[in-house]
Amino acid sequence: MSLRIVQFGLGPIGQASARLALDQGHTLVGALDLDPDRVGRDLGEVLGRDPIGATVRDDAEAALAEWAPDVVLHTTLSFLDRIEGQLLACIAAGAHVVSSSEELFWPFDRDPGFCDRVDAAAREAGVSVVGTGVNPGFVMDLFPVVLANSVIARVDRVDVSRSVDAGRRRGPLQKKVGAGLSVAQFREREAAGGFGHIGMVESAKALAAGLGWDRAEVTETFGPSMAEADHTTPHATVAAGDVAGIHQTATVTVDGETRATLTLTMAVGAPDEDRVEIAGDPSLTVVVEGGTFGDTATVAAVVNAARRIGATRPGLRTVLDLPAAAV
Repeated sequence: MSLRIVQFGLGPIGQASARLALDQGHTLVGALDLDPDRVGRDLGEVLGRDPIGATVRDDAEAALAEWAPDVVLHTTLSFLDRIEGQLLACIAAGAHVVSSSEELFWPFDRDPGFCDRVDAAAREAGVSVVGTGVNPGFVMDLFPVVLANSVIARVDRVDVSRSVDAGRRRGPLQKKVGAGLSVAQFREREAAGGFGHIGMVESAKALAAGLGWDRAEVTETFGPSMAEADHTTPHATVAAGDVAGIHQTATVTVDGETRATLTLTMAVGAPDEDRVEIAGDPSLTVVVEGGTFGDTATVAAVVNAARRIGATRPGLRTVLDLPAAAV
């Protein structure tokens, strides 16, 4: 099925999403971005390809109304208060929205007012809005939910761990996890907010909801992961004893009992591995050797969801609502 698609945001993830959409046979009718070096150019040229006859513009409302896309691939910002206007512009154009915004993955507790406004607008327009990705969006939430709800008769506890070598990832992510900072600098940035991995609590709450734990409470801890050796990447220099990245945990308790833990280490030099351990009947351990490579997997999650989003009910939805096996 070929869709008319608009790419909203042309950072590294946005450009990769646009390329994959083209490779999958979709029609890119335009793109939105604020970078003056991109605005006005042919999208194909921005992507390093031949021209495709689609222009990059910065006037979202007018452009979307003119292009009338089926789906907008939205890859701009992580935070709800920064993307509401963007989402409403897409909805007003009658387009479904698939977004990589981490807070949008499970926004219901973080900002109920935002959710009410976006859900109401989407329902009225007859379109759906969903946040997805690899983390949040798959490894620590959807993946264990699918395993537990498919082949486990009784789930007692779920423990998910994800270790990521940030040195193999894009520059903005290495900066986001504080690679190369001192501990004092790390704590300063932590205190300022908007630092580290966004979406850990969202993953934990989606996991709990997917397993039917209605009275779940989620707590989170956050701190630096320290380098034991020197590392140099194209984007950062990390000396032994400096911050290599982050170590985060989220704990899900139900009626005072720990039912799930999510542990994330995202640091330069860390091993790459994803692990899901489910205690129950039967118990199950699944290890993804080499991990799920985040940049590529995020792009795939966004573009592949575009094919499935039309099958869900209009409104603000989650990946738990999308049909998992639709092609």
